[in-house]
Amino acid sequence: MTDGAWRCRSITESSETGVSASTPLRTPARRLLGDVLMVARGTVVGQAPFVLVMPLITRLYPPAELGIYGLALAFAAIAAPVVGLRFELAAISARDSDDSRALLVLSALAILPVTCLCSAVLCLLKVLGIGSYEALPWWIVLGTASVIAASGAYATLRCWLVHRYRFKLVALSLTVQGCVRACIPVVLAPLGAGAPLLLGGELVSRLSAVGLMVWGGDPLSALRALHIPARALRERIVRYWKYPVLLGPSALIDAAAAALPVPILASCYGLAAAGKFALVQRLVLLPVALIVGSVGDVFHAHAADIAGRKPVAATTEFLASTALRLLLFGLALYVPVALIAPFTAGWVFGPHWADAGTMIAVLAPMCIAQTVVRPISRGLLLGGREEYKLLADLVCLVLPISTLLLARRHSMIVAITCFSATSVVAFVIYYAVVVRSLRAGLARTDDRTDGVG
Repeated sequence: MTDGAWRCRSITESSETGVSASTPLRTPARRLLGDVLMVARGTVVGQAPFVLVMPLITRLYPPAELGIYGLALAFAAIAAPVVGLRFELAAISARDSDDSRALLVLSALAILPVTCLCSAVLCLLKVLGIGSYEALPWWIVLGTASVIAASGAYATLRCWLVHRYRFKLVALSLTVQGCVRACIPVVLAPLGAGAPLLLGGELVSRLSAVGLMVWGGDPLSALRALHIPARALRERIVRYWKYPVLLGPSALIDAAAAALPVPILASCYGLAAAGKFALVQRLVLLPVALIVGSVGDVFHAHAADIAGRKPVAATTEFLASTALRLLLFGLALYVPVALIAPFTAGWVFGPHWADAGTMIAVLAPMCIAQTVVRPISRGLLLGGREEYKLLADLVCLVLPISTLLLARRHSMIVAITCFSATSVVAFVIYYAVVVRSLRAGLARTDDRTDGVG
């Protein structure tokens, strides 16, 4: 495609997606920064209320109730990324608009059956008493299933908006979701400060974000105007089989690496200890969630654009510069937090939470590593090396979790320290795999293109 033809196509597509015609003419770094800041602003505004009410939550809710809430949320965190079978990510990478629309439809169709399957697994864990899940009441099980379904709907709609460069609406949905999640547990605490209220806040916050995106993004009108025959959907399933077959298990492994410590600690040290860790982990990973949510989607969209138009070196340079900025951000944020937290946690969260400061300090290196690697891990998708992502995620699961299990005979702080240290090693390996695989995959694609030409 010539430069003139590409510019014409970009202007045409920008009018369809709501992006200004001048957007493609900006440099990739400037476009990335602008879109990241827009999404990050929405995430920060949304997460700030949760951080502010954290001292109230630790005083209003018993640690055991936080443990039950943590167990439910850990399962939802593992299941939610695969509810759409990862077809929503394929929709972002797809360079053809028809492919993207069909993949988003496939993602939406997968939500209900996959949610039912995940719910059956959770019921089995409860009945068999695995990972302390026997402590979950049945209505918590039902609430967890609802959270999983709502998360799948949110992810599919979010990818719809990302593909259309509607980052402003994505940012607004993050703000609404964060504010609702923080307000419900505090405002309604007099009615009963327990795990059901916390989980209800999660569900209502996700449903609020889904409703906002449906109202603002108007995907229903687009779907009504779009006729996709069943044969076309089957063709997309065959063409993009790597996403459910390879990236589905990869997402499960990725989420399990972050969520499994909660049930493991609940089994080894009790629900109260797991409740403390679950809340601390969520607090320290908030900046990581901010980066992954804002930089990850924007990096994916812009890197796919660069990979389709420029040489391999431009894409790898873009990845390296993004990683360096993320490293500097992680160091500037987490190093001061790690130094201050042990002396201030008891004062902020209450006297019974003094050990939370030490937990924050020992988890800081893991958070820095995740800040760098998680957002750019989608580079493996651009090079067509989805199988390498599965292997890299497996390393990030097996190495830290096996270390945590081996250290369970020691104190919980020692076990968490070992978990954090081995997580850093795993993410260094992950980054090396991303860089090597992206370079090799794009070079192979360019060679094929030259051969066809």
